[in-house]
Amino acid sequence: MGRKAALGGILTAVSLIFLYFAFYLPSMKLTMYFLTGIIPGLVLVEMGVRQAWMLYGATSMLSFIMLGNVVNTIPYILIFGLYPIIKFYIEKTRRLIIQIPLKLAFFNIAIVLAYVICTKLFALNIATALPIGWIIIGIQPAYLLYDYIFTRVIFYYCDRVRIKWRKDLS
Repeated sequence: MGRKAALGGILTAVSLIFLYFAFYLPSMKLTMYFLTGIIPGLVLVEMGVRQAWMLYGATSMLSFIMLGNVVNTIPYILIFGLYPIIKFYIEKTRRLIIQIPLKLAFFNIAIVLAYVICTKLFALNIATALPIGWIIIGIQPAYLLYDYIFTRVIFYYCDRVRIKWRKDLS
């Protein structure tokens, strides 16, 4: 029990560090969000879905409190941090023909919600660049690529890193 709490605390701190870098290194923003999103996936593999939810919640709340930039926290809260857990539930179906539409539905809902929050709540002027329909259509292939890369990273961790880590603990 104490080992899970310690690992959860360390990984929450690492998530906050990556979010900090995402806020203050604009050229690395997507990379840092991706790395921050990997961490709940690793917690899911190591400790289960309950701890992944706890890490997601703790990182979301602490990012508001500690980092102070609410607008830049939205991508983590709505997409990158939540996605590994939603992906876990979606992939329980084991049917690719069902998984892809569900993943795209989650992503589209998250993008629309982020768009509405940014434009209505924070009065950001995103609408002048592109309408939301074009944003959703244009970004879906990138999202499917993100899903593929995310899956490969988790498989790599399970096949290579996790086995070595488990052997070192014995």
